[in-house]
Amino acid sequence: MEDERTCTAYCGLYCRDCIPSDRRLFDLARELESELARVRLEEYARLKTPADAAFADYPAFLKVLRAVRGLECRAPCRAGGGKVACSVRDCVLARGLGGCWDCAERGTCRLLAPLLRFHPNLEHHLELIRREGPDGWSGKRRGHYPWQ
Repeated sequence: MEDERTCTAYCGLYCRDCIPSDRRLFDLARELESELARVRLEEYARLKTPADAAFADYPAFLKVLRAVRGLECRAPCRAGGGKVACSVRDCVLARGLGGCWDCAERGTCRLLAPLLRFHPNLEHHLELIRREGPDGWSGKRRGHYPWQ
């Protein structure tokens, strides 16, 4: 993956910590989906359901597996990746900022608010980046997700 600066997203997240950038996860998900199709597990699950009701949920399992695969981020936003439509990135670039850490309005930003549910240390990270710069902050970061 890219260097520390490239992995520092415009919003203050660090790409190397993010589930959507976990290459192994998505390789395994693709491989699993392919293997399930190869062995025709959907047919097996249909026949197995009368004996084991858990197999009735196989279509929901596939739906979740495909949704997980849809989370994949192939490159950091600073390297041309990230979400196709990102209002935070658009705002930062329109204002000519390096990232949200340069914005005086970040404490009340409606664009950052949804990220705080999954990233409780975002404000701490933005302050670190403001002080240390995008090249020197990552070693001092806290957990990326609430469960870390």
